[in-house]
Amino acid sequence: KLDALSPLATLRRGYSVASTGDGQILKSVRNFVKGDSFTLRVSDGEVIAEAKEILAGEP
Repeated sequence: KLDALSPLATLRRGYSVASTGDGQILKSVRNFVKGDSFTLRVSDGEVIAEAKEILAGEP
C-alpha cells in the first residue's frame, strides 16, 4: 500500500516532474521561461529539454 503513495509509483503510471537545473519544481506554465532549459523526470531517468513555446491553458 505504501508503494501506491510513492512519488516513483506516480512516475511509473506515466506522470513526469519538470524542474529547473537547481531542482526547483516547475508547477505552472508561469514558472517556465521561453528559451530556458529544464529537466523532465520520468520513471526511468531524466530528459533535459528547452521551453520553445509556452501555451497557457484553462486554470
